[in-house]
Amino acid sequence: MRRPAAALAAAAVVASLAAATTPACSRNSGHRLVLDGRPRYPDAQGVVDRVDVHRITLDGGRTYKVSPSLQSFSSISLQTVPLLQRQGQYVQIGLRGHTMVWIAAIGSVVRLPTEHVVFYNGQLADTPPHRVVFRDGTVLDLADGVTSPVRTGFVRAEIDPSMHKVRRVSLP
Repeated sequence: MRRPAAALAAAAVVASLAAATTPACSRNSGHRLVLDGRPRYPDAQGVVDRVDVHRITLDGGRTYKVSPSLQSFSSISLQTVPLLQRQGQYVQIGLRGHTMVWIAAIGSVVRLPTEHVVFYNGQLADTPPHRVVFRDGTVLDLADGVTSPVRTGFVRAEIDPSMHKVRRVSLP
């Protein structure tokens, strides 16, 4: 017969291994997002057209309810940021059904004469096919034909806010 303390220790080991190998967010998980650098796969992303404490509308008219227990944070520092100040910014969001449960502020849209762009600077952790994953957990999709000049290290990603994809990854 196993002792209760040994059983609890074994359960703790299993739980910690599961947490270490699980992505920070899975669709419709119902759990709070863990902000520890695990990859965050957004359910939607885009420029915030309108936001209040009840609803958010991203470019293209995509509207979602706002969860009363929303996690709103900076993707770079992972610190809490005010939801209502995301107006006009490029964000990634996690959903439970049609309700936004987390929002990561990615960056401001720079409006150049010929194009709009969002710059994202960070330490690459991985470069799986068609994506870049940063040490802070941010996951960005790459446009067709785009690759990173390095597998790890500090890079700048240029996001096309209309396509929701990275159009260039470069060394700063």
